[in-house]
Amino acid sequence: MKFKHHWPWQDWIVRLTKNSGPLRSFLEVVPLHSFLEVVRQLRTAPTLDAFFLCVWFTGPFLYLIERSPADIWLTFISFGFLVHCARTKNWAWLSWNWVRAVGVFWGVMLAVSVISTNPPYALGEAVAWIRFPLYAVACAAWVGVKPARVTVMLILMGIASVIMMLSLGLEILAAGEPGGRLMGPYGDLVPGSFLGKAMMPLSMVLAAIGMVARPKKAVLAILGASLIVVFTLFTGERVNTGLACSAVFLAVVAHKINPKRICLSGSFAIIGLVGLSNLFYGVRDKIMLWTRPEVTHYFESDYWFSLRPGIVGFLENPLSGIGVGMHRLFCSEIGRGPAWLPGQNSCHTHPHQFYVQLAEETGIFGLIFGVIMIATIILSCWRSRKPGNIYANLAWIVPVLMFFPQPSADFFGQWNNLFLWFAVGLAMAMAQTSKVTEAEKTP
Repeated sequence: MKFKHHWPWQDWIVRLTKNSGPLRSFLEVVPLHSFLEVVRQLRTAPTLDAFFLCVWFTGPFLYLIERSPADIWLTFISFGFLVHCARTKNWAWLSWNWVRAVGVFWGVMLAVSVISTNPPYALGEAVAWIRFPLYAVACAAWVGVKPARVTVMLILMGIASVIMMLSLGLEILAAGEPGGRLMGPYGDLVPGSFLGKAMMPLSMVLAAIGMVARPKKAVLAILGASLIVVFTLFTGERVNTGLACSAVFLAVVAHKINPKRICLSGSFAIIGLVGLSNLFYGVRDKIMLWTRPEVTHYFESDYWFSLRPGIVGFLENPLSGIGVGMHRLFCSEIGRGPAWLPGQNSCHTHPHQFYVQLAEETGIFGLIFGVIMIATIILSCWRSRKPGNIYANLAWIVPVLMFFPQPSADFFGQWNNLFLWFAVGLAMAMAQTSKVTEAEKTP
């Protein structure tokens, strides 16, 4: 084994692994040098920064508990970042284009909330939302600024994913076979969002490693990415399964194209899907989307009925919208709308579509500046691509898929934003690795 820095226990590790084939193979796959590099950074960093970095690494495991611990963790990192900036007087991140776009969009959110029919509620929702993009800034400008830190976070995400998959496996065994919606450790139908959204950077990196690494490491990496996709499928969440599959597909061509491995991996993926669909009826039902009523008769489906009041709400309040988070309060008061709009209204806490919700709750200006914000985030990641940098080359995939027009959860809600911005924050940190010096790169 070779180490980037000399540590007192290196000779002991070498002696321990010299005559242990399995342990040596394990340490060849796991980037132990990244852990050692992070330990070195913790020893030299200011106490406050070291403390928050340790807290940051606990995130994947807190996400396994419930939304409240995850939200406290994310908020703690976000406002800890502001304390760090005030202490160091370093506010350079305010000049980043995507941060400015977030600021403008947030200003529009606040403005439309002030003139809504329930300003206290709408303002509360708008003010609280800023903690999510602020966390993404904290990742890119502070806790995730070094490649070794990103690597360690990805490894910890891998451990958390294994715990989640074990939990789902036990639930499947108790149910008899996969097919229905799973809850995992949450007691709520969201484990697919954990694997498909929050763990998206992990599945991407594993898929890309599978295209460039030595055979032993490549097989393990592809197996890891495949397990994330399969267990996301087992949760019964079709959209998140689609996101996980798309992330893996884009990752295998975004960093370095290896036609032989792509064909081999694709063949095994097709065989695996066919096998699962034949073994489990519930899985086949999730895969055969073309037979679903929301596809064959979209305007007569529940998806359209939940989307429709959002469109009507926008048409009735095109300039200012109805206020952030107000759909859940006033959906029942939204009218039938124009006769040319098919179907009927079905009220939920949100209209199940990002862009319709932006238009309805923040008006045309909120929609425009929201789209600009999303576009600048994607462009920031896209422009960071750099030959040979696996993190920077993959970062753009996360915001592209997360903000792709699709049936979606609440744009301003807690659970969805916790999963979404966890992944986007790490993607922004991955994009920043293209700016590090050669001496700072993780080998």
